[in-house]
Amino acid sequence: MSGAVALSVAVSTLQADFPVYDAVASATNPVATPTPRPQAQPLVTVAKRKQDGAVLTVKRTWWSANKDRIEVSLTVKIPNSTLKLMTADEAKNRHDFLVEFRHSDGAAFAECELDLKQAKTREAVFSAKELYRRGILQIKSGICDPDISTEIAEQAIPDVKPGDVVLLKDASGSELLSATFMKTD
Repeated sequence: MSGAVALSVAVSTLQADFPVYDAVASATNPVATPTPRPQAQPLVTVAKRKQDGAVLTVKRTWWSANKDRIEVSLTVKIPNSTLKLMTADEAKNRHDFLVEFRHSDGAAFAECELDLKQAKTREAVFSAKELYRRGILQIKSGICDPDISTEIAEQAIPDVKPGDVVLLKDASGSELLSATFMKTD
């Protein structure tokens, strides 16, 4: 038997006895690589209103069922007679701002209580922010209840849609500012 034939027989025997060899051999052969898919763009819904020295911004960003975020921000120029904030000290003591979410038909479905983020001489910022990843709360300021029809605190983001309305209220229930949600591109 020639050397080439003996080598061929030895390789055939090894391939039969060691299937891993086939896997390694096929892995080293070039194969067409699939084109990577672009990451899906998040669905962003925003409501924003500027009025009487105050800016209310609510932004919901939904990437997938595994990642969802809502951010509520109220920036107020001080002094502000509409919101009854004449000094930074008054802003530091305000804990009654509430954002109520309503469907386009006017039915309230969710709310967020705002926390004071910062109070400076000429400006105060109140906010609520929640980020859920894989159903677990990651970041939180303020308190959001995505379903006010139940007594149970749900671990979810208010499901806002274009056309829904957000209202800023105080402890007395007075409506101070409102804005309508719009889808952004």
